[in-house]
Amino acid sequence: MMRSRAGRGGWVIAMLWAIALTCATAVAWSETPELPRVTTVPPTDAPPLSSAERKGTEYADLAAAGYVEQELYLSGVAPAITAQGKILFDAPYITRILVRKPRDPARFNGTVVIEPFTWIGERGAGWILTKDYLLRKGYAEVAYTLSINKPQRDPKTRTDPNWMPDPEPANLNLEFMRRFDYARYAPLGFYYDPGRFTRGGHADPFVPQSQGVGAQLALLLKSNRPDGPLPGLRVERVYVNSWAVTAQVWMDYLDQGRHQQWRMPDGRPLIDAYMTGKMEFGSLGGEPLRVPRQMPADAPFVNVYSQSESMTDVLDGVPAAVDSDQPRVRFYELTGVPHMRPADLGTEEVEQLPAEIGKGKDPTCMHLYEQEPENVLAAALLDDMDAWVRSGVPMPRAQRVVRRGKGVARDPKTHNVIGGARPPWVQVPAAAYMTDAETNCGLLYDTKVVYTVDELRALYGSYDHYVRRFEAAKRASIEARYLLKEDAGTVRPIATRADFQEPAASK
Repeated sequence: MMRSRAGRGGWVIAMLWAIALTCATAVAWSETPELPRVTTVPPTDAPPLSSAERKGTEYADLAAAGYVEQELYLSGVAPAITAQGKILFDAPYITRILVRKPRDPARFNGTVVIEPFTWIGERGAGWILTKDYLLRKGYAEVAYTLSINKPQRDPKTRTDPNWMPDPEPANLNLEFMRRFDYARYAPLGFYYDPGRFTRGGHADPFVPQSQGVGAQLALLLKSNRPDGPLPGLRVERVYVNSWAVTAQVWMDYLDQGRHQQWRMPDGRPLIDAYMTGKMEFGSLGGEPLRVPRQMPADAPFVNVYSQSESMTDVLDGVPAAVDSDQPRVRFYELTGVPHMRPADLGTEEVEQLPAEIGKGKDPTCMHLYEQEPENVLAAALLDDMDAWVRSGVPMPRAQRVVRRGKGVARDPKTHNVIGGARPPWVQVPAAAYMTDAETNCGLLYDTKVVYTVDELRALYGSYDHYVRRFEAAKRASIEARYLLKEDAGTVRPIATRADFQEPAASK
């Protein structure tokens, strides 16, 4: 439920509003969402699903970082919105939020990062990529569930009638969460009606209340209520850091003008910046937008692609987005970064490896991007976005991947993509980074073709020369603001000294 901020007084009030429209960033008759409420989740014998205290992709040593984690229920009434942007009615919901915050309020930097869990294994994709940075810089992070009871026909796996997963993943819905911990997650529920809510000619895989829940959560955080999820912390800013499939929620939110429509009671934005990543907007139905049509004037929108998404757009003929300083838009195509790594898997998520599909000896399929620390790129971009909001320093502009007809241009010497944002391991490569769209390996993971001894020697002469060039590339990345100095030590040469040596002759 939303309540109007606009007054119903006489012509004087109307005139004041008309004047305000010429300079305000909020649209007329904007609304403040209803505040949701938080309640404590009864404790059980184990940490919650997706907890940073569980061993796995989301694990972090919170105690060592001076952080605590808490799971809470979030409940309220939120509008059910179609993919086309029509609000049909309000409906109740109850979900859970997972809060990570500094134990000492003095360490809090005033900014909360929010993200919906992806629906595959309740994965906190943004947390996985940026947790080290968030803990180091004193952010709070709040992730939340957007999921439904398992339908008879699940649009999250069956948007293409010609594709049927075998077997269908069992970790997509609220039933998965209840199976994981029934006592915690039995109460959760959202409105869902596949007949009334469609996207691209099929049932909408996104929860119809997603936009309203995100807005209400941001309002609750910025309201700094003593009964809110962050008592004792003074929240000044809320950023979206949403990677993978649920990033579509935020494209809808911005494209449909919710940023301007839903505001704080004093007119400030609910959300101060949006970073989305590794999502081809419209891929599950709808228009292939790359920049929202109703961009706000008071918040940047940052869209980050891996090389895989860039290749898909190239093959589909979707033009790359154009950067802008007003409105604030940045688009990054990260070369040498895959759509997914084994380090990104959600709870109970299993993806096939090359050996499991008979590709274990295929040179184009056998090597995943596993040594390349893409998390440092995500951290640098988030830091750049923060500087844009807090200090007005524009984020860097990156080259676009060079298109060549229905493909990309590749360097004839290194066989790597030309253009794009280039991390050190692409500036000074030890492999050709490929996408599955090119190799047809049949994997969710992308693969790389490692250089032979002869290729390494032809490019660099010796291992020592390769290392010197790699270190120079790191310094260039720091200067270009795609790598933070604090993270430089974690970026190491991909090739080893042994890779430059001929293998010993077999006896």
